Amino acid sequence: MIIDLHGHIGNINVAPFWAANASQLDDSLDRCGVDWLCVSSAKSIMYDVHEGNAELALSLQTSRKLLGYVVANPVFPDSISDLPFLREPKFVGVKLHPDYHGYDIGARGVRGFLDEVADATPLILSHVSCMPGTGFAAAEKVADYAARHPKTNFILAHLAGIFQNSLYPYFPNLEGLERVAAMGLENVYVDTAHHLMYVYPGVMEQAVSILGADHLVFGTDMPLQGPVQSRFAIQIIQSLPIPQADRDKILFGNARKLLGKKIPE
Repeated sequence: MIIDLHGHIGNINVAPFWAANASQLDDSLDRCGVDWLCVSSAKSIMYDVHEGNAELALSLQTSRKLLGYVVANPVFPDSISDLPFLREPKFVGVKLHPDYHGYDIGARGVRGFLDEVADATPLILSHVSCMPGTGFAAAEKVADYAARHPKTNFILAHLAGIFQNSLYPYFPNLEGLERVAAMGLENVYVDTAHHLMYVYPGVMEQAVSILGADHLVFGTDMPLQGPVQSRFAIQIIQSLPIPQADRDKILFGNARKLLGKKIPE
């Protein structure tokens, strides 16, 4: 079994090559050998939170392989009214995207909203800052949020972020991983939705060395990564020089623990 915990449905950045509906995602998952994909609505992240969450709820009813995250945004506090979607059988948690939504996840002004969200869901997938000029969701800020809510599991996206500058534009945020690992939070996981794992050798080996297989989960950011890239990502993890049991934890074991009965036996 392979479970991808980080994907999207809809049109990302209005780019036709980053657009996929439920049927297209199901087909892509068949092509790359992934059994389940947890998605948030691109429309909710970029345009209309309510409309995107409602459209996702309808799409999940027809999909064979998709599970869903409700998007919540403290800039639009009434988005809290979408949390009842979590009662539906194919929703698994909440997606936060501070960089796109324009708020600092550590700011006091949004703490009440975010605490209410964490108290209402068993799982939060949070974007971790990886774009120029933003730091609204640095890895340690998201981990601090998780520390306040030990009963809620948190997934930090993009291998705890990507550092960017004008000379060497993309490289792994090993410092962020190290800080998260040093906090030793049992409810914090990091996903592999990080395009550097396709480009530079050794990225996943470093991540496993720093964080350990018990707190890494598989993610691709599909459809930003298509079936070919997803197959390659799976091969990278399957080829890691670690015990097979640890590879299985990354590809599906940890995700099954997080999703529980949402994944059929």
